[in-house]
Amino acid sequence: MRSLVALLCLAFALSAVEARAQTLTVLSSNATKAVVEELGPQFEKAARQQIVFKFGNSAELKARIEKGEAFDVAILTAPLVGELVTLGKLTAATRTDIARAGAGMAVHAQASKPDISTADALKGALVNARSIAYAGQGATAVIMRSIFEKFGISDAMNAKTKLVASAAHAVAANEAELGFTQISEILNVPGSVLAGPLPAGLQVYTNFQAATSTTSASPAAAAFIKFLTAPAAAAVIKTKGMELPDQDRLPPMTEAQLTPAQKQAVADFKTARGVEISGPFYPLLRSPELMTRARAMGDYLRYKSALPPRLSELVILITAREWTQQYEWNAHYQIALKAGVSPEVANAIAEGRRPAAMSDEETILYDFCQELHRNKNVSDATYARAVAKFGEQAVVDTIGITGYYTMLAMVLNTSRTPAGPSPAPTLRPLPR
Repeated sequence: MRSLVALLCLAFALSAVEARAQTLTVLSSNATKAVVEELGPQFEKAARQQIVFKFGNSAELKARIEKGEAFDVAILTAPLVGELVTLGKLTAATRTDIARAGAGMAVHAQASKPDISTADALKGALVNARSIAYAGQGATAVIMRSIFEKFGISDAMNAKTKLVASAAHAVAANEAELGFTQISEILNVPGSVLAGPLPAGLQVYTNFQAATSTTSASPAAAAFIKFLTAPAAAAVIKTKGMELPDQDRLPPMTEAQLTPAQKQAVADFKTARGVEISGPFYPLLRSPELMTRARAMGDYLRYKSALPPRLSELVILITAREWTQQYEWNAHYQIALKAGVSPEVANAIAEGRRPAAMSDEETILYDFCQELHRNKNVSDATYARAVAKFGEQAVVDTIGITGYYTMLAMVLNTSRTPAGPSPAPTLRPLPR
């Protein structure tokens, strides 16, 4: 009798293990909830694979992953996916762009929709609202705080802001008059309706990526991610208020695709720098002579200019910020910190704020670069301070570094070169 009971217990245990192996656990951001809820059953039927979805905002899901929650696939904002790759929680090779979402304003289904088609209209709606809501840890929080600061209404808005788990649900439950979150989330919550997207010039798109857990043994995990990027999924993504991710327009080329001139440019690059080409040099390779001349200019400006590394890296960070160029920012953020730029200064630049604790040298360069970028010129007073502090050669080199990394940022932005995983802060478009 005891042996029979033991066999039954073993059978039940093996059955449970098999069931767990056949179940795919997916942690998904609320913004992609509607997409995966429609595509999930299709995948289950095609792959004969059961899926268990768990939803939350991306920051909350990241915290759960860091604490050890078991899962097979995570779909989160791109920066958080990058952080989890760095932490060894997600597999870098499976990291895949799924969709991007713009932010919008939600109102109760029975309420009137305020006009927010322009910046002035949005400001009026915010000022007149009795209460607003957004997720304190969500991607929209940074966007809204930046808008409040631009409008000069931060104190007034903070006084009537409710930080919630879901802004769309808060509006549907009459807990707030206006809610701000990803458009795809608003469309998925009964009782809330989309009043409109954030107006042009203030709109910020959040990219969502999927990756498999480094501890997942499920062969279906990678297949599910591939399913989300199949042509048939594109229509679902669009109907759920999201957009297809930007595609790399000028990706790396294979050896067989290279012309003799391109092969020579690659060889010269490796000889000069001792590493393979990367980042902006993939698109620049389409014009091999331009790539070679750009690399030669960079060799001087990055490694031999009259500015010490700490200050030249500061100039590069300011340039990457002005162009919202994430690849350039990621590539130089850690280099700048190692060169002596403080995290407080670098992070303030990332957020579009004037750093509060700069040295005299940093202050002069910051003012010089800001005027050059935004005014397309430099005042007599700012120029005189820079020359007095650094000398004419260093000032000219500062202009050169700014121009060179502006050119690289233009190339990267136009080609839409992916930034790749990095613990560096995410650059969000600056309201102008």
